[in-house]
Amino acid sequence: MKTLKDLLVAMINATLILVAICLFFLWRLSDSAERVVASFVQNLQIVEPLETKVDGLRDEVANLRSDLAAISLDSSTLTTQATEHLQSRANALQLELEGINSSLARLADTPETLMQTALDDVATRVSGRVGAIASCYAPDPASDASSASD
Repeated sequence: MKTLKDLLVAMINATLILVAICLFFLWRLSDSAERVVASFVQNLQIVEPLETKVDGLRDEVANLRSDLAAISLDSSTLTTQATEHLQSRANALQLELEGINSSLARLADTPETLMQTALDDVATRVSGRVGAIASCYAPDPASDASSASD
């Protein structure tokens, strides 16, 4: 009877130890999740000023085009070729800004992309650490004995 009681106490102790370990890992996981969420929020805060800058650049391109049109009408010193060259540069800048703006809009519309990137990064780091731990092994006593005899 005493053996059964000791066995039952040992099982309860082992269960409590396992519960404590699981709680510790859950605590660490929640800490990692909080860091991922903080990183995600930081990424969103980075995107917002960029979107504002793109809107400002779009306005500047529109102003540049209107200035070019005014200069080409008012000044005879500006050649048609120079005007066309400046206009093509303004068009290229406009296309680039539209590409940036569409990328930012896509990120803003699908924030799960940023979250997925953060989660993939965390998963890669965790798997690397687990792999490093799993590849650890105790040194071979036979190799220690042979190196000591050399």
